[in-house]
Amino acid sequence: MNHVRSIVIALAIVAAVGCNDPVVVPDPFPTAYDGARFDTDLLATTWYDCATACIEQQPSLADPIAARVYAYMGIALYQSLAWGMPGYPSLEGRVAGLSELPRPDTSGKRFYWALVANSAIAELLRGMLPPSSSAQRRIDSLEAANVAERWLAERDTAMLERSVAYGKALARRILEIARTDGGNGAWANLFPPDYELPPIPGVWKPTSPDLGSVPLLPQWASVRMLACSDSSMPQPPAYSTDPSSAFYAAADAVRRRIAQANELQLDGARYWSDPFGRAPTFPGHLMRIATQLIRTGPYRMGFGAVLYLRLGLAMHDGYVLAWKAKYRYPIMRPQTFIAAYLDPRYRPPFEPPPTPEYVSDHALVATAAIRILQEAFAQPYPQIERITDRTHVERGLLPRDYRTLDELLADILAAERWSGTHYDFSIAAGSTLGERVAGEILDRIALD
Repeated sequence: MNHVRSIVIALAIVAAVGCNDPVVVPDPFPTAYDGARFDTDLLATTWYDCATACIEQQPSLADPIAARVYAYMGIALYQSLAWGMPGYPSLEGRVAGLSELPRPDTSGKRFYWALVANSAIAELLRGMLPPSSSAQRRIDSLEAANVAERWLAERDTAMLERSVAYGKALARRILEIARTDGGNGAWANLFPPDYELPPIPGVWKPTSPDLGSVPLLPQWASVRMLACSDSSMPQPPAYSTDPSSAFYAAADAVRRRIAQANELQLDGARYWSDPFGRAPTFPGHLMRIATQLIRTGPYRMGFGAVLYLRLGLAMHDGYVLAWKAKYRYPIMRPQTFIAAYLDPRYRPPFEPPPTPEYVSDHALVATAAIRILQEAFAQPYPQIERITDRTHVERGLLPRDYRTLDELLADILAAERWSGTHYDFSIAAGSTLGERVAGEILDRIALD
């Protein structure tokens, strides 16, 4: 409660010098005071910007770990608002592992639901990110600023403290649940030394002298999925060095394509590579685009809450599904096969990630995320006229423009092909699985 009172003191100072917030209309329900009915672009998007910035400061937060943070962040955002938005049911029973979530006491008591969400997300990020003084300062600062900016004329201290306390209680319970999913603290054990790849033909080998013999996060294949199933996993072609085999032909197709690649095609592959250990992560890249689209609003808070929830779940489950495939079928990268059987001088234009090849996780996650964005921004919402992605401007890469989300997805899938790090069958399988993940998420997280 000391943290709550410190926010109240900061709020009083800001309120004394005035506030320029837009006019908001209280929720018509007597137990709900929602100062953020049209606040998605002001509250939720700033928190996703904050989370992405914190994640980018931590090289140990590999793509699957970043996606897990976004998944639980979406759960916290949605669940903290659900009791203040009629028609938005609780996630208990719809998201795996969620149980015994605290409920607000709305018997004659009002809550400022935007501030519930604010405190829930702040508490959740403190518990899910690796210790970092800069991230802590960023989170604390945004939490206090959001309280101050949204405390309009109604200065009900009891409601403020009640809202903040409920948000933190909800986040603490979600953190307890997250600690049991198999992914907790994975940043400290990215390459577990006791893991051994199976002794099978065509098994993955390090593609660089700088890599050890253990691939990235083999334990992630056992992390709990939150909304999807892992049934009907497509199998890759059987490994073979026979020139007449499908596997050999797939490797040769990669070799021939890269030999013909032009600079424009390689620029696209470079732009979407989002390499391991360097900012941003691929999930963060996609979240930047989603946040940009949400800011074309205004949209009600419920719109943003559902969209961020679906995206987080899709990316998390997508990475778990991809990792299940990678360690069920731990085949070598094209680079390894080509150098051994086709051209010993072959080098791909980009260094492959330190994981088994099958399936393409970028194809899987991008397909799932783009399909969810397409559902969200279909009619009756405004048409998307142009998407300008500036994620890598700071790295010296030019922005990329897209007229549609289909065009964006096509660019990502083309980048996978021109990167030389995947066989075509792996990209196709990833895209197929991504379509399935999106469909399952949209069915599971549907409004009643």
